[in-house]
Amino acid sequence: MLFMRDYPTVLIDRYGRQLLNARFVITLRCNFRCIFCHRENSQEREAELSSDELSVLAEAFAKLNIRKYKITGGEPLLRDDVAKIVEVLSIYGEAEDISMTSNGFYLKEHISKLLDAGLNRVNVSLHSMKPERFEFITGVNALEKVVSGIKEALNHGIGKIKINFVALRGINEDEVWDIIKFAEGLGIHVQLIELHPVGRGKDLFNDYYASLSNVLKYLHEKASKVMVRGELHNRPIYVLPSGTSVEVVRPVLNSIFCAGCSRIRVSPAGNLMPCLNSDLRIPTADIIKKDVERGEKVDEITKIVLKVNNLRKPYTLWPIKGDVEHEYLNLIKLYGRAKTFRLVP
Repeated sequence: MLFMRDYPTVLIDRYGRQLLNARFVITLRCNFRCIFCHRENSQEREAELSSDELSVLAEAFAKLNIRKYKITGGEPLLRDDVAKIVEVLSIYGEAEDISMTSNGFYLKEHISKLLDAGLNRVNVSLHSMKPERFEFITGVNALEKVVSGIKEALNHGIGKIKINFVALRGINEDEVWDIIKFAEGLGIHVQLIELHPVGRGKDLFNDYYASLSNVLKYLHEKASKVMVRGELHNRPIYVLPSGTSVEVVRPVLNSIFCAGCSRIRVSPAGNLMPCLNSDLRIPTADIIKKDVERGEKVDEITKIVLKVNNLRKPYTLWPIKGDVEHEYLNLIKLYGRAKTFRLVP
């Protein structure tokens, strides 16, 4: 059996990357039909672990000093016990931060319970401010309801709201600045995302991929401060004079994106995934459901997490000619040394 003194302070994989975050995909069910949905690289419907069963996983993560959690789906708010899952991560996972990604449709109805359970912040998918486009992208006529959910979350005093906006060529790429203006008006934040060739995105990639390169140049000119999110994908974050920050996620043709990955993924059935692009699924459900003492289950899963961390591998390897720090220095040169800061864990 492993004891507390045997656990490493921070898990490091074979490529020198820390493991700091666990992303819980609690359901693959969704009431939207987004044209680019990657379904967390899961193609089949899975059985869903209960909140009590997920607590065993959460306790194992906490013992390994993984205390930052993302709850996602599908649409996580379709689960009746979603607030209980947040509570489980908060207590058994000894959470330092719990966030959620949602389409926002049911946010208004759930936000009070989620905040009481320990939710710190939420990402809401909002891919257009125009009702027809919104419906084309999501398959649902729900723009007004999603915006209402965002405003309700603000009324309840949530710590942070970030809009997820996937740029699509010929569909919504001309709305980038409309989305940013909307966020500035509410005092919330924006995450601009390039289309990723995973799930349905594979079929649409050649037709709809839109580069954010020109957007980055303009953001640099407007930003009062630029940061690089070193603990997650080396993402640049542009802080605008209004206080709204714009984070940019560019997984395609970005050699240092994978170099900054600090995540492990948990499927609805409790399978551990070392990478979004990986086909590896390491099961834990049989252990969780065994008729043995809880401590024994936690200990077994802890050992599995250690093994999965050793299986983590960048989907895109950064160039051998330079290391991550060299690439980061290039970012400083590009963005301007005076207003660029490195965010570290």
